[in-house]
Amino acid sequence: MLALPLLLYFVVFVLAPQVVLLVMSVRGQDGVLTAANFMRALSDPMTYGVLFGTLRLGAYATAATVLTGFPYALAMAMAGPRLRSGMLLLVILPLLVSAVVRTFGWLVTLGNQGPVNALLLSLGVIDHPIRILFTEYAVVIGLTQIELPMMVLALYTVLSRVDPSLMLASRSLGAGHWRTFLRVLLPLSVPGLIGGSALVFASAVGAFVSQTILGGGGLLYMPMYIYQQSILSQDWGYAAALAVILMVTVSAIIFAGTVLARRSQGYIHG
Repeated sequence: MLALPLLLYFVVFVLAPQVVLLVMSVRGQDGVLTAANFMRALSDPMTYGVLFGTLRLGAYATAATVLTGFPYALAMAMAGPRLRSGMLLLVILPLLVSAVVRTFGWLVTLGNQGPVNALLLSLGVIDHPIRILFTEYAVVIGLTQIELPMMVLALYTVLSRVDPSLMLASRSLGAGHWRTFLRVLLPLSVPGLIGGSALVFASAVGAFVSQTILGGGGLLYMPMYIYQQSILSQDWGYAAALAVILMVTVSAIIFAGTVLARRSQGYIHG
């Protein structure tokens, strides 16, 4: 009974829209069920190009959040209570600011007259402003900062449960810092890595605002492609088919990651 409100919320606001989307994708103009929209989408090379580009963007953003978030999460797990509270506050604070606001902040930061180019010019690294904005690099940078709290919190949850005596035992048996990290700490953090990666990947792939603002008109990803087909072209059935293809693809990747995360529980529990 206590779970019933959550179940009703899930059915009404999560499951029902997906069912409507699926029905829309297989309904023809005359109301007859048809697979024409999926056949059109799967036979169009542009669909694969945009889909693979979107998945590549999600993979890049996920890798960047892992590389930047793991050291921070590890430092949080090893810090004292006061320092840990401050570091945790720094992670949570960006979540209180809208992703749209943070995206526009990167729009100013990565511009030709922004602080990044100004710093590089003052250091003599470059002779003239370089183009960062409206490239895939800009989108990855923005998504990394936006999605980083999810990765850090997922990793910290796992790393904070690791027994410090395991690292001490490894060091006492002659293993160095890197060998202890690779043989002990990294395997124990696999559930957090996979869980955080799944969250970041799914969010980055569907980050319509960040992709559109930081990517500009020169980059096309699936959320914008679906928007063009639905709002601009008014081809709702085809747009729904594209959305279903994206949803199924991302769900399959997340499901595979979830299976790996469950199997990796053996690292912690024996």
